[in-house]
Amino acid sequence: MADNLEAHARWVGSATPEARLEHDAMRRVAAGYREIGEAAGRAAETMRAAGDLPAAPHDLARFDRGAFEAWMRRKIELQRGFAALLLEHAEASERVLRSMAVDDRG
Repeated sequence: MADNLEAHARWVGSATPEARLEHDAMRRVAAGYREIGEAAGRAAETMRAAGDLPAAPHDLARFDRGAFEAWMRRKIELQRGFAALLLEHAEASERVLRSMAVDDRG
């Protein structure tokens, strides 16, 4: 995503005040996406490192099955929504590519 935003910023350039505003905005958003990616990478590394921890006893009396099930349903809903968003974005990107191919043929 960040690479795409950086490419867009280069494309729009900065020759006019309007272009400069868009250019700078795209660069800021790209930087935000890079920060998100770096944070996700750090979180994943921390989780991998925790895989070496010894197993800890879990008190089943403290397990709130209803809350866990509610959270799992919400998590699945979020995952499916994110997957749908990614598919929609991929389809939009494919439409752009097809339109560019048509434009290239004249």
